[in-house]
Amino acid sequence: MSQNARRSRGRPKNEDAFATGFLERVASNGGIDKASAVPLWVQIKNAIAREIDSQGLGAHARLPSEYTIGQALDVSRPVVSAAITRLAAEGILEKVPRRGIFVAPPRTETNFLTSNVSVHSDLEARGHTVTAQAFEFRRCPPDADEARVFSLPPDGSVVRVGRVYRSDGRPITHTLISLPGHKVPEMETLDIEGLSIFQVLKDHYGLVSQRAERWFTAEAAPPEVAKRLEISENQPLIAIESIAYDPNDAPLEYYRAFYNSAVARIKVSTGTFAN
Repeated sequence: MSQNARRSRGRPKNEDAFATGFLERVASNGGIDKASAVPLWVQIKNAIAREIDSQGLGAHARLPSEYTIGQALDVSRPVVSAAITRLAAEGILEKVPRRGIFVAPPRTETNFLTSNVSVHSDLEARGHTVTAQAFEFRRCPPDADEARVFSLPPDGSVVRVGRVYRSDGRPITHTLISLPGHKVPEMETLDIEGLSIFQVLKDHYGLVSQRAERWFTAEAAPPEVAKRLEISENQPLIAIESIAYDPNDAPLEYYRAFYNSAVARIKVSTGTFAN
């Protein structure tokens, strides 16, 4: 079998022609200058983003492989991979294992940091369909962080609820909610499917949260989280840690989550500041 025949097997008929034109324009649109002080991966990232924008490439348009881009631009694959990874983090591209690199669907925005309404309620209010699937719901001994947050004794317990939320079918949030076991007796026997934890606490135990503290960091997806969110393990996520307090200022809920901002960005609104 010829080299050209092997190269075209399994590809769309016009992919090679598209790849050639795409890469020629990437190389010439602003140029890839190896003598520049700007890192090569940044130059390539910006050139690809400009090409996608100038050509009006729509969602799911397939791009050449990292290897093909590297060969065409005469740069190493790690350099190209750094550019593609950053474009994926910015929501411009998405890498699908064993399928290729594609232009990502437009991201929605959600108001999360300045509201008591959850990110999922906010998405629903904007017309998106949000669903949840539980991967854990049980009473168990606390881990070190749970014991610290709730000041639990050695024989204490927590009720732990793990869920993956989807927005319009796309996994968006991996959540793990922990509650102090002594405050929620027999909660693990309840049917909580489709219910918010705050609603369960209010309706069954008369418990309400008064305030919450949240911390945000950027982290790579752990293997089990990446699998549930259907992403690669090196994809950056927003890690959220939150503690909700009851009216007596006692910790009521410990929330740990990984949020995929490639599905929906987090929007922060602020007021007007006086000079």
